[in-house]
Order: sequence, then structure tokens, then C-alpha cells
Amino acid sequence: TWQHVFYHANDFQVKNYTYSKACALKFPNYMYVSRNYYEKGWGMRTHRRLKNITVILDFCPSQSKVKEIALEGKAFTPKQELNLRKAFSLADVDKSGGISLNELTEVLRAVDVDVDAEVAANENFIKQMMQYSGLANRSQLTFEQLKDMLTKRMYYRVQSGRYYVALSLSEAQSLRAAMHLQLGTKFLPDKDTNLALRAVDGTLLDCSEGYLPAETYQSSTTQASYRFIDSAISYSSTEISYLIKALQENSCQSRLEFFTEVRSNRRRTQKDPGQSSLSNLFVTSDEHHMLQYRIAVGRITSLLRSRGLYARDAFAAIDQDNDGLLTPQELQVGLEWLGLNLESSLTREFLSKLDKNNSGKISLEEFKDAVSWEDDNETAASSTIPNFQSMPVMPKMITEGDRNKSVEIPRNVLANIKIKVKKVTRFGEIWTSRGSMSREKGSIWEPIHQSGGFQKNKTVVCVGHYSGAEFNNPSRDNLDRLSIEVTDTSSNWVGGSSWLPHVLNKFLPHPARFSLAWSLPRGSNPFYAWQPVPPSEDFVALGMVGT
Repeated sequence: TWQHVFYHANDFQVKNYTYSKACALKFPNYMYVSRNYYEKGWGMRTHRRLKNITVILDFCPSQSKVKEIALEGKAFTPKQELNLRKAFSLADVDKSGGISLNELTEVLRAVDVDVDAEVAANENFIKQMMQYSGLANRSQLTFEQLKDMLTKRMYYRVQSGRYYVALSLSEAQSLRAAMHLQLGTKFLPDKDTNLALRAVDGTLLDCSEGYLPAETYQSSTTQASYRFIDSAISYSSTEISYLIKALQENSCQSRLEFFTEVRSNRRRTQKDPGQSSLSNLFVTSDEHHMLQYRIAVGRITSLLRSRGLYARDAFAAIDQDNDGLLTPQELQVGLEWLGLNLESSLTREFLSKLDKNNSGKISLEEFKDAVSWEDDNETAASSTIPNFQSMPVMPKMITEGDRNKSVEIPRNVLANIKIKVKKVTRFGEIWTSRGSMSREKGSIWEPIHQSGGFQKNKTVVCVGHYSGAEFNNPSRDNLDRLSIEVTDTSSNWVGGSSWLPHVLNKFLPHPARFSLAWSLPRGSNPFYAWQPVPPSEDFVALGMVGT
């Protein structure tokens, strides 16, 4: 039978020298591996180079025996129940002690149920979900009823009798030839066996007569899981959610050990998986850990949509000091302004999930990635805040930074500000490629501007660092490197200008922060190139700097 040729993915393990024994994980019970792809005995003996997983077999030995079932979960641990209570409180918008059917949809979306698609296929989807859970004719759910529904997981439908197998390329080629020989007829005479060949990314390559695909949850979970076995490191947030559900019976540490061990047997760049999109998989134990965060995201997105606010408009309103970043205090006040009252601990947790670079603040892009609902016409939309009648005025925060805010500059002062392009003539060495193991000669230089006790009415603004030909100082190649000189002509070089700092702060502010654009870390002389991040969408950043 087919079970003699294929073995369960739980038994897939490789051996290297990183850990004392071979690493294995528990995968969904419908996932298998072909012995022709990898003989499981190999993983018990020695290191062996792994080939890429390219083709997956999706098959039903008997279509008539395929049955749709709910993927029931385990009972909640005390910690999971505490997280669920916080999520329940968040979903209970009117604080009635129960959640309505509309609020239930937010919870279902947070656990990756495609509610819109389900309702489009069956307008009674929510009612049937309540009925399957023994909660028919109820207008609200208590916490215990929601916990019971999430434990039963009626919304995760998989098909028993359907299996997936990682194949070798020669196997896939032979199966495809067999399908073509049986074109227009059953794959196996007198049997209702159906099968399909799919690429590891889920693309349908070929299928037998009468093949029917699985539900989205099962196929998406399988696809993400095989990509994980194949040592892929690029995943969407939805794919990470599927992976967390598929692997939640394994500890975070064992997931990391398995990934590291399997990847070491492939010809892949050995990047740190903790710095990739997989990082959440190695710190998030189960699907319930992220529930309150995802409900908060859903609530914020719904509030923005209902008020006609794009994510960037809301960000600009919440960012009261206009530095291009949201602090925990700004986020707390801003969410209350939107109508979402979160405990400060939940706000901090929400911010930490959004804060991908661990800066303690969130940028516009991080905010948009989480709660954006923009359509294709967003780029043409006005960047100003619309005057929404349904929105209250944003409360003013009194902070120490208030005294550093830009002041109103009179027009006659601006009329006396002179700006010109200035050639840089002196440079200081930042880095050369000596000791970096690079075959090419290169160097990076910073501009050196005149300084001293005079010329207090003018300043030169650095717009980035410059490259030099080989190791030579840029002043020797007769090419112009330019900067910006700003002068207050209404004042003199002795007394200086009291307005110049305010003009610079308003029109040429410092970047909010820097993001790593490129690096050359090898050798004894590493180099890092940093791209400045503008303080808001009103500005663009010029140049880069090197360290």
C-alpha cells in the first residue's frame, strides 16, 4: 500500500553535528514524506545533503471516504486562558460581559478564518458555527462559551482521507506521465482515487480526472509546513499564523533546532532565522498567544475604515511631536481618540508586536503594515487630516518635548534666509576597503565644514557621506561633492542668528532614525551603510551615511 512508500512527516529527521541526536517535529497527521525523497533511516546515521522540496502530491486514496471534520484543539492552559480573557475583554466593545455575533466575527478573523469568503459561500455561516458549538439562538457569547468554541475549533475544517506527500522529482515525473496516460478516465480503474501535483508554493501543476481541492485552511497549512521543512525563510504574517497552528505541539526551542539542523544539510545561505520573517515562530508558542494583538489590529482597522481614515492620516494625527515615530504614550492617547480603550499593558504589548526593529517606537510603515486598509487610490489622496465630524479633537499631550517643537517663523525672517549649494573641499576618512576581503578598492568620506567662533549667522548642512576613487581623498579627483549652506542675511557673523536654529528645525530637520541599507561584515574591517528615515511624509532624506 501507499503507506509502505511514504512515511509520516513526524519521522522526518536529519543528522548533523550541531546537536547530540537527530531533530524531529510533530506535523499535522495528513503530511507525509516519500522514501524516494529522503529515506528516514539516513537521519539516524550521518550527515547527508538534502535536495529541495519541489513537488507535493495531494491525493485521496478514496474520494468517497473523504470526510470534512473539525480540527479539535487541546484544553487551554492557565496562561492561555489569561491571554484569552484579555482578548475577550478587548472584543467586548460595549463592556456588556458578552460578545455579540458582530464582535465574534472579529475574533474569528483574528484566528485566520476568512469570514467574508465563508459568508459569501454561505450566508448562514455564523449561525451554523453557533449551532455546531451548541449555542444556537444566542445573541451573545460569554467567556466560557467562547473558550469552548475555540477549543472545539469548528471553524478549522480539514478533510480526513486526504494526504500530502513530499516527492522526489523522478517520482513526480512518473506520476504526471501516468496521469496523462489515463487522461479523461479514472486514475485507477474501478477505484475513486484522485490526486494532484502541486509546486511547494501551492501552484497546481497537474491533476487526475475528478480531482477536488481541499479547503483553504488545510492546503495553506500544508504549503507553509513543507516550505518550513524546505528551509524557506520568507513568509507572510498569515503564513506564519498557519505555521504556528501546525507546530504548536512543539516547543519554540525545538522548532528553532529543527530548522537550524535541516537547513545545515542544504546548500543555503546560513542566515540567522531569528532576523527573518520566521522570528515570531520561534517566540510564539501557540495560536492563542497572538489573539489579543490580532483582535486589537482588527478593531483598529475597523475603526479607521468606519471613520474614513487612512492609516497614514491616523498616524499623522496621533504623532503629536511630528517626529515620524509613535511612542507608547502617543499610541495610548491616539487609540483612546479612535475609541479603543486599552489597558496600558496591552498597549505596550501591541506596540512591541509592531516594533519590528525593537526601537521602542513604531514608524509609519510599521503602523501601515498592521492596520492599513488603503485602496489603490491612496497615493493620490491628500496627505492632510480630513475634518471628520465624527472624530473628536485629538487631546494635547504635555511632555518635556513640547519646548522643542518648531515655532512659527515670520515671513520677513524667511525672506532674509539665503540658501545655496556649496562645494565640499575637505573630507575625513570614514572607511576604506582595506582588510574587508574585497577585490575592489573603495572608500567612504565625510564632509568637514569650517567651524569656529565666527560666521554664527550661517551653517552648512550635511546631506550624506561621499565615495572616493579607490583609497584617494575625494578632493583629488576634481569631481564636485555638494552640501547646502544656509545663511541669515539679517544678522551678522559676530552676533549670530537667533532664528537660524528654528529655520533649520522646521525646514531641514534631522532624520527620525536610520535603517541599515547594506553591509560588508566580513574581514577585519566591516562596513555598514545607513539610510536616513524622514521624520514625516513632508520630507525626503538625502544621501546615506557610513560607519
